[in-house]
Amino acid sequence: MKLKPILAILLSGILFISPLEGNAQSNEVNKEVLSVIESKIQEIDSLLLSSPDKVQCYEKCTQAEIEKQKETFLDQVNNIHVEIEEYFNSLDESVQTYEFEELVEKLDELDLEANRVQGEGEGSDSISMEGTDEFNSLSATTYWRYGDILYYGIGSDNAAGEPSFTGHTAVLSTTDYYVIEASRTSKSGNKVFHWNRDKLWKGASGIKQYKVTTLFGTNATVAERKKAVTFGLNQRGEPYSLKTALWNNNYWYCSKLTMRQWYDAGYDLRGARGLHWSGFLLVIPFDIRIDANTRLIKDWGRSLPGKI
Repeated sequence: MKLKPILAILLSGILFISPLEGNAQSNEVNKEVLSVIESKIQEIDSLLLSSPDKVQCYEKCTQAEIEKQKETFLDQVNNIHVEIEEYFNSLDESVQTYEFEELVEKLDELDLEANRVQGEGEGSDSISMEGTDEFNSLSATTYWRYGDILYYGIGSDNAAGEPSFTGHTAVLSTTDYYVIEASRTSKSGNKVFHWNRDKLWKGASGIKQYKVTTLFGTNATVAERKKAVTFGLNQRGEPYSLKTALWNNNYWYCSKLTMRQWYDAGYDLRGARGLHWSGFLLVIPFDIRIDANTRLIKDWGRSLPGKI
């Protein structure tokens, strides 16, 4: 007759121990992840110190040697992007994206340095829009390159006064200062918009602009950027929903639309693991940000993208 109390005690012991074992395993995983993140940050710091823009050759290096240094540095930048994406993909969903925030901030810093080495971006005379009518008139104060991706992170407010729980993305349009984005708004409805970036991005913090490149760091072509924009324009007015499959063309959320625009142009920006929610696999803004095909071109902070 004492069997039931004994079983109850054993069961309660198992239930008590199991969470502790789970937490211990989780802590070990997190320690390992944090160790990898720290090592990658150190690797990026070393790479930043070796930038050809910071290692002055003066008269000691020939032009050929300087170009070789640049090529080696840019190859290393490309490699570390791929390594980090592959590592992030190898992890399960118990590892939260915010744990990678410091590492991705370092990647952003590295991208800006790579832009300077290439003669593109902040501090350069122009940004690459070869083959377009805008190229000859561009200066260092202009960053409106259609097809580029705008991003802000979790927790940022925007012009609609709505806090973001996953971050947000949009694609710059061929129309000056217009963006293509799927968004949920209280006044304008829940759908795909093509409108001025101040409708939603004004008041946001941590605004960043990413270009799309090959894994070798070569910028997407004019034709590819136009194709990405055209795909987005064709979805104008389509309804917004998070409960939608990635390949469904009837409903959109911000990062799904961004991903699909560039997928139509030949680039898969699902660089991270995505997020399972309500039976659907989502591609979230952070996935696009950490993808090896996206590189930071401009950190806007709280400013609106366009002419400074």
